[in-house]
Amino acid sequence: MLYKKYFLGCVLIASLISTTFAEKIDTPGSAPIEQTLEAVRNCMVRSPAPWPDEWKREYIETIRNAVESHQDATHYDERLEILREGFASCWEGLKRSKDRHRFEVYRCRMRWYVEHLMGTEFPTDQERQRLCDQYTDIWNYATNSLLVQFPFLDPNTVQKAKHEDLNVCYQKINAPLMPVYMYPMSEKQVAKIKKRWDKLRYARVDLFSRFGGSEITPSENGKMPSFNAEHDYQLTKESLSQLLGLVWMVVPQRPDYYLNAIENQNEMLKRRVQIRHQAHSNQQHFEKTRSRQLPQTEHISFLLTALLETPHHLERGSKHHHAEENLIETTE
Repeated sequence: MLYKKYFLGCVLIASLISTTFAEKIDTPGSAPIEQTLEAVRNCMVRSPAPWPDEWKREYIETIRNAVESHQDATHYDERLEILREGFASCWEGLKRSKDRHRFEVYRCRMRWYVEHLMGTEFPTDQERQRLCDQYTDIWNYATNSLLVQFPFLDPNTVQKAKHEDLNVCYQKINAPLMPVYMYPMSEKQVAKIKKRWDKLRYARVDLFSRFGGSEITPSENGKMPSFNAEHDYQLTKESLSQLLGLVWMVVPQRPDYYLNAIENQNEMLKRRVQIRHQAHSNQQHFEKTRSRQLPQTEHISFLLTALLETPHHLERGSKHHHAEENLIETTE
């Protein structure tokens, strides 16, 4: 009888523990978060970074904290889906290295992306379509001006490069992890992007020269023969890549923690440049000093050699003089 009571007590305790554990696992939002983080881990495994395991855990925990702090957000599951779908393109674009300062920039940037995604108003379908139309308008403006500036470019090749760019933009607008793909821009912002594009005209002339162009300004020679298709394509892609930087210039204010990480990295890069410059200056000073000392050393070596050889020559001269005297005495 006592054994049965003991057995029933154990069953009851086990049942309570199991129920408590199940409630903890089934906490609303915990399963989607874990699924999202698992997708992040899988992406990091497929294209690994040369980071220590501690950094990788820190990077993932940064994402977890940003997500968990916004569990009451509307469209919560949709936002997590955007994070799962959009993370891969962000991850592939990183220049991953073992540099801690660069890692901090990437970690803070991802925190900004996730907090912006989870904490701002969710875009409507109409807003997404409007943003798509704005990107289309900007890229059309850029390619048209590109054909005016470089009339020898093949229009079909230019259109191909433009459509490739826009398809990537449309995909990111549908999964807007990055802030520039979340909301439509104002007309003023669109006009500012176009104006800045026009000011980069001479930068595109440099691109033209890099891809084998002549020294003549392309827009002044409408009869100039075209490059081959590959050169036309590369020049167009490189030119259009300027647009994304211009779009990023009109995004919302970046958070302080991200700006601080960038500033710390820049300070570190400055220190490295200063160290290399100082090392180069020291090397030049050493070589200059050595170049001055070398003739002096050679001169001293010559003098020492001369001093060492002088007694030998004097002795040989004395012997020769005595021989001549003996010869004269013998003859007499």
